[in-house]
Amino acid sequence: MCVAVPAQVVEVRDASAVVERYGERLEVSLLLLQDEVAVGDFLILQARAYAVEKIAPEEAAEIYRLFDEFVGATDDNATA
Repeated sequence: MCVAVPAQVVEVRDASAVVERYGERLEVSLLLLQDEVAVGDFLILQARAYAVEKIAPEEAAEIYRLFDEFVGATDDNATA
């Protein structure tokens, strides 16, 4: 199973972008995207190297909320 956490674009280069998620920065290829990408956009990544989809900020916020909730629930279970 693959869990896709959105990454926010912090820098756009020719055919790549630097993205950040949870403090981790990655350089990813934009060659698989049809959409224009700008600083501040949210992307879904494949294999930590390829942007495969651009998503709305509201969708990214909901994914982060759910992911944080899931991680919190698993942390609570580990200490129980």
